[in-house]
Amino acid sequence: MIYKRDEYIEESPSGSKIPVKHIEMLTPIEGGQPLFVGQLAVGLSTPLGVQQIPVTFPIDAATVKEAFDKFESCAEPKIEETRKQIEEEIGRARREASSRIVTPGEVGLGGMGGVGGAPGQGPGVGNISKFRPR
Repeated sequence: MIYKRDEYIEESPSGSKIPVKHIEMLTPIEGGQPLFVGQLAVGLSTPLGVQQIPVTFPIDAATVKEAFDKFESCAEPKIEETRKQIEEEIGRARREASSRIVTPGEVGLGGMGGVGGAPGQGPGVGNISKFRPR
């Protein structure tokens, strides 16, 4: 089916739970009831900092006005679902990382466990160099 897409944006007053509401109205070219899709970006705190995660959800409405009226009630469950999925993925990644065995070659020690490399080529495993200021 082919749809015509119209976008509508409502900016809410400052301090609002959802400051910008974005709705797409998809109208079938051949006629029929339009579909409304709500969109927003949720800022979630991750190990990489705050990330903007896009969230989309259907809104059961007959008009654009009705879609904006129902926006928050339709968005809330989808925001929570997205937040839980992200938290589960982060928890899974942390568990995998904590149970992983790290070998000396993976942490940049050149496989020798110290500075300098192979024996006989300067300071290495078991050798201690004294620092003498000039």
